[in-house]
Amino acid sequence: MRRARGRGGFTLISVLVALAILSIGLLALARTQAQLVRTQGNTAQRNIALAIARDYTEVLRSRDPTTLVSEPAIAVDGRGQPSASGRYSRTTVVTVLSTNLVRVQVQVTYPGGPAPIELLTLIYRS
Repeated sequence: MRRARGRGGFTLISVLVALAILSIGLLALARTQAQLVRTQGNTAQRNIALAIARDYTEVLRSRDPTTLVSEPAIAVDGRGQPSASGRYSRTTVVTVLSTNLVRVQVQVTYPGGPAPIELLTLIYRS
C-alpha cells in the first residue's frame, strides 16, 4: 500500500492561491454590501424628502390661491414641521402665470442628497 509521490493532497502553493482568490471575492462582497447600505440610507432620506414635499404641496393646494406667496428656505424635521434643528430644507416658489393660473414649486433638500426634490403643481384661481 504505497502511495505514489506527488499524487495525494494539495500543495501549499495551491492552497495559498485558493485563499487569495477567496479573500478577493470576500473583499468585493464586503465592498458591495457597504455600498448597498449607503444607497439604502440615501433612498430613505429621499423618500422622507418626497413625503415632505408632497404633503406641503397638498397644504398649499388647500389654501386660497390668491393668498399664495413664495417662501424662503426653512428648516423642517422629518415630518415637515418647522424646526430650527431640522435636517431638511423646504422652499416654495409661487409664480403667477396668468390672471387665473398659478404655478407652485416646492423644493426640499435632504442630507447627502445630490439634488433637491422638486414638485410642481398648477393651481387655477377663479
